Amino acid sequence: MKILFQGDSLTDCNRNKEDPTDLGTGYVAATAARLRKFYPDMEFTFINRGVNGDRTRELLKRWQKDTIDLQPDILTLLIGVNDSWRRYDQNDPTPVEEFEANLRTLLEDVKKNTYAKILMIEPFLVDIDPVDLPYPAGADIHSWREDLAPKIQVFRRLAYEYADAYLPMDGILAEMCLQSSPKTWSVDGVHLIPAGIDEMGGYVEDKLIFLIEKMKENAT
Repeated sequence: MKILFQGDSLTDCNRNKEDPTDLGTGYVAATAARLRKFYPDMEFTFINRGVNGDRTRELLKRWQKDTIDLQPDILTLLIGVNDSWRRYDQNDPTPVEEFEANLRTLLEDVKKNTYAKILMIEPFLVDIDPVDLPYPAGADIHSWREDLAPKIQVFRRLAYEYADAYLPMDGILAEMCLQSSPKTWSVDGVHLIPAGIDEMGGYVEDKLIFLIEKMKENAT
């Protein structure tokens, strides 16, 4: 079973790009460890191809080499926060229409050129109080939702067309922040710290188990 994790820094999470088997230190590694424990007799190949800083436009440029050519059995896709972030730190916005077109192209390519099942993980923010953010004054992460919210809606809408499973991670994190302070899960509102990574790994594991079991059923 080959499972490919694709996305930006949230997926990359300090992986060693010189080592194609390295999974980084984020939710990918946490998920892989959980699945190996849950399926001790199943042979897995886990591949992390997240790249720090990527938006949908960068992902398009490497999609053939880093996704289609790898022919995964399952693809997980988490992308989008940088499509919003670059509007605020570099004055380089990604219009929602471009975001949707890029995302549709990525997903359509998978459906046409692989047999992969698709798990879409929606982009997210952790609503940390601005006074606690490690960014310069004015970088209020709450204001980013004006840009990210429509992109999350695009993610959800395209999931109806292309996804075999969907993880509403932004909504899940909102609930987690009611149970414990946002600072429990993230220090900057974008990247998760160990407690958040472990929680996310559990949610991703559940969705992948769902897909694996469906694939096993269909194979019999």
